[in-house]
Amino acid sequence: MRGVGMANPYEVCGEFHVLTDTQAHRWCTTEFRAGRTTTERWVVWDKVAAVPQAKWVGPAPIAPQIAGILETAGETGALPVFVAYAIPFRDAGGASSGGFRSVKEYQAWAKSFARLVGAAPAVVLLEPDTLIHMPGLNAEQRRNRLSCLAFAVQAFKQHAPNTYVYLDGGDGRYNSPESLAPWLLQAGVADARGFAVNVSNYNTTGTCESFAVELRDLLGLPDVGFVVDTSRNGNGPPPDSYIRANPSTWWGNPPGRKLGDRPQYLGDANGFDAKLWVKLPGESDGPFGVAPHSSSSEFLPRVAHELYYGR
Repeated sequence: MRGVGMANPYEVCGEFHVLTDTQAHRWCTTEFRAGRTTTERWVVWDKVAAVPQAKWVGPAPIAPQIAGILETAGETGALPVFVAYAIPFRDAGGASSGGFRSVKEYQAWAKSFARLVGAAPAVVLLEPDTLIHMPGLNAEQRRNRLSCLAFAVQAFKQHAPNTYVYLDGGDGRYNSPESLAPWLLQAGVADARGFAVNVSNYNTTGTCESFAVELRDLLGLPDVGFVVDTSRNGNGPPPDSYIRANPSTWWGNPPGRKLGDRPQYLGDANGFDAKLWVKLPGESDGPFGVAPHSSSSEFLPRVAHELYYGR
C-alpha cells in the first residue's frame, strides 16, 4: 500500500504553501499598483489570494510550471499541492478539454513531473474527473485512460517517494461508491495515497465524507486516505430547483455559492487526510451561471467577491 514506510508530507511541512502566481494574486497586485482601495480588492486579496490553493499543471513544459513553487515551498517548509491535469481527451471534450494527444506523450510528461518533484514533500491530485467520465467512454478510451493513470501512480511511487497521490474519487453526491471502486482499483489506487472528492464541486463536507468513507470501505484497502475540495462548498450545492432548471450546466458558476473551510490537515481521521482548496475560487467554470460570457478558468473578481459573502 502506498504511504507505508514513507514520510507523511503533511506532518513534515506543517502548513500549506500559498501560491503567488494565481490570477487572483496578480489581479490584486495590479489593483494595488493602480491605487484602488475597494472592498472587492480586499476580499479577493485577504480571503482568496492569501489562502493556500492547488497549482493546476497542464501539458505545457513542466519545469516552468512547478520548479519555482518547489523552491519557494522548500525554503519556507510549506507543503505544495499540485493538480496533474493533462490526460488525453481531458474533461471528455467538455469546457476544460485539452491534454495530450497520446498515451505515450502523457506517460513521458508524468514521469518528468514525478522526477522534478523528486524527494520534496508534496501532494498531487491526479487528473480530476477522469474516472467519473468512464461510463461515457468507449473501450479504447477507457484502456488509454487507465494506462495513463496507472503509469503516473507508479512514476510518483518510484521517483517522488514523499508525495501523496490522490486519484479521482468523484463529486461525493452524483457518483456512487459502487461505480467508482472498480475504476479506482484498476487505476492503481493501491499504490497511491488514496482519492480526492468534490474537486471543483459544491457538495458539503459532511456529504463528501460519508461518501468517501463508504468508497474507502468498498476498496478494501485499510490504509487508503482521501481529501475533500472545500474551496466553494460553504453553502453546499445549488438548490434542486436551480439544478432542474439547468440540468446540463448547473455546475457552472451557480449563484449563491460560498467559500468553504480553509485548507487543513486532519491527521488521518477515519481516512480523511485533509481539506484542500483545489478549484481556485473566482476562476470560471465556463460560460454558464452568473458568468455567461466567461471562458473556463478565466478569473472574475466579482465572482470571487460574491463567494466570500455567499450570494
